[in-house]
Amino acid sequence: MNQNFKKLLRTLQVNFHYLLETKFSLMRFYRNKLGIPFEADFKALHLFPDTDGALYLDIGANRGQSTDAILMQTKNSHIQMFEPSELLCKKLEGLYGDNKRIVINKFGLGAQAAEQDLYTPFYKKWMFDGLSSFDEAEAREWLVDGIFFFEEERLTLQKTHCQIKTLDELDLNPFFIKIDIQGYELQAIKGGREMIKTHEPILLIEQPNDDIVSYLKNLGYELYAYANGRFTSGTNGYPNTFFMTKSKAALVKEFINQ
Repeated sequence: MNQNFKKLLRTLQVNFHYLLETKFSLMRFYRNKLGIPFEADFKALHLFPDTDGALYLDIGANRGQSTDAILMQTKNSHIQMFEPSELLCKKLEGLYGDNKRIVINKFGLGAQAAEQDLYTPFYKKWMFDGLSSFDEAEAREWLVDGIFFFEEERLTLQKTHCQIKTLDELDLNPFFIKIDIQGYELQAIKGGREMIKTHEPILLIEQPNDDIVSYLKNLGYELYAYANGRFTSGTNGYPNTFFMTKSKAALVKEFINQ
């Protein structure tokens, strides 16, 4: 979608904050009814073996968009969601609390165990929960160029005290990990270094920077873009990039453009 058009929609919607939950409910109903994941990259998951009990991690679960996409593409997986926002965890419990395939973890992931404040921006009372960040300055700056006629006095931040853990301390064996945590992706990866080295999970990361690419290459990973039913090696995707080791890429080698 054109960035200026997205900016226009964002500018319009903040004037109707009372429709926030209605918007997400209708979007979720539409996607699930038609089997359309919120991002096309998740369609790639159906190319991998749907092994019974395979573990998928949704790091930065937000409102469950990625979890819904995983459920669409797999029938036998188990999913662990990670979301540090108390506001969003309550919504996730309402959506998935009775689903035996899903575990909701009410904490964030980082390079080391800690306690930290999470900042969620509100503009004209519209909650931009997808832009929550542990960095106060980043949470405050996300919308400056994201809304037409931005007025700083209409922006507020809600601070929530959160627990941070590391992937390594959780002793998990995931097949797939999605990470979208507003600039803290590398910290979460570093906190799971031993787990990643041992189990070589497939990674899906939103707009990875050069530091992430370099770090994962040192762990034996190659980056892949996914589009039109095929992976292309050695290039970034948009908005997400897959990372796979040779053993995982071998599972879909007939769908890879070299």
